Amino acid sequence: MKNIITIVLLMATFTFYGQQQKKISFLDLVGNCIQVPRGCEAKSQYELQACNGTSIKWEYYGDDMLTAVFDQIISTFEESNSSKTPVTFSSFGHELKGFKFKMGTSYQYFLRGKIKDQPVMINLGTPTNISGKADLDNFLGMVFDEVS
Repeated sequence: MKNIITIVLLMATFTFYGQQQKKISFLDLVGNCIQVPRGCEAKSQYELQACNGTSIKWEYYGDDMLTAVFDQIISTFEESNSSKTPVTFSSFGHELKGFKFKMGTSYQYFLRGKIKDQPVMINLGTPTNISGKADLDNFLGMVFDEVS
């Protein structure tokens, strides 16, 4: 019995150490492939965390659910922050509207809209106050076309 347990534990150890995490090279925004910047790591095809101070995540919803979730998030942020500013971004030729919040030395953007008829909400955190296209770094320039 001890031999069986030892063999099972040994096999489990080799299996655990033998598996490698598949590195995600591209993000997928409604079928649009965006390359993960060098030196950055994606958590999923829909989320990039702490890449040169910038984090971005998007989620897909139905129309009604998108409105409810977005409104709840904005309401929650308004309770703790009075710096709400309306913003409009364009991504792959589609308009996304939302709000910017100043959070200490960084900015939080919540955007919603449709890209290729797919309702999407984008959550962007960055140390940069994005007020125009010139403020988009190389990576964000691949995600967004215009900012106003």
